[in-house]
Amino acid sequence: MAAWASIGIAQIPNGGFEAWEDAPLGDYQEPTGWVTLNGLSALVPGSPMSCEQGSPGSAGSYYATVTTVNITGFGLIPGVIYTGDEMTGTMGFAYSARPNTFSAQLQYAINPGDAGMVAAYFTKWNPVTQHSDSVGIAVVQLSGSAGAWVPYNVPVQYYLPVYPDTAHVVVVSSMNSPVAGSFVKVDDLGFDGVAAVAEQSASAVKLYPSPTTGPVQVTADRAIGRVSVVDLTGRTVMEHNVGAARQVDLDMARLQTGRYLVQLQFVDGGRQVRTVVRQ
Repeated sequence: MAAWASIGIAQIPNGGFEAWEDAPLGDYQEPTGWVTLNGLSALVPGSPMSCEQGSPGSAGSYYATVTTVNITGFGLIPGVIYTGDEMTGTMGFAYSARPNTFSAQLQYAINPGDAGMVAAYFTKWNPVTQHSDSVGIAVVQLSGSAGAWVPYNVPVQYYLPVYPDTAHVVVVSSMNSPVAGSFVKVDDLGFDGVAAVAEQSASAVKLYPSPTTGPVQVTADRAIGRVSVVDLTGRTVMEHNVGAARQVDLDMARLQTGRYLVQLQFVDGGRQVRTVVRQ
């Protein structure tokens, strides 16, 4: 990722998964700068870990594998990792650039009926609402399998003409109906290019209001077939078969506070993802 240095964009912390450290409360290792769900596996001796170190990487010595596992007493647990600090509860990392693209090297095997995802999204604290606004997002949606490293370079879609203050990266092995054994191997994550602050996403998809304490109205310039709301552990918490409408209302009042991904599947086969905050 030599381009990062040449254009002055900060790297994703440990985006190459070269640094691993002992977990503070268990006999296993975690990728430095990432939060995993391995703590659940550690509670049941002999359970498989949902995030493990692999070698060699596509670039460098190591990579991370996230896998959907079955843990006694917990059931199916999607493989999920996201940037942050488990000890402090911090999510994401300080970031103030507007990259054009989000890149990754991936191998994966997503079982039938399941779906994986690798995403980066950008936020900025709003002192008026006392919540972070969504600035932009880039998503790689995965199905099927790839047995060799595949490079991905996807554009960042921006919603607001501002610079973010925080970036978040999340890798999920199961999103809709988890199937044991679905996995994603990930390495060499990065950002590239510089988007002008005046750029806006070409998409006409809008969510309002966000943050919300209950209802959210989703509108689009083409027919929506299905909407799914997913939390940041990859668990689908709401689904609607819309049919062929350009507007759908989501009642998020029963959901816990936090940030969610709203997946839109259009009648024409296209897909988009937005974020929304439940206040």
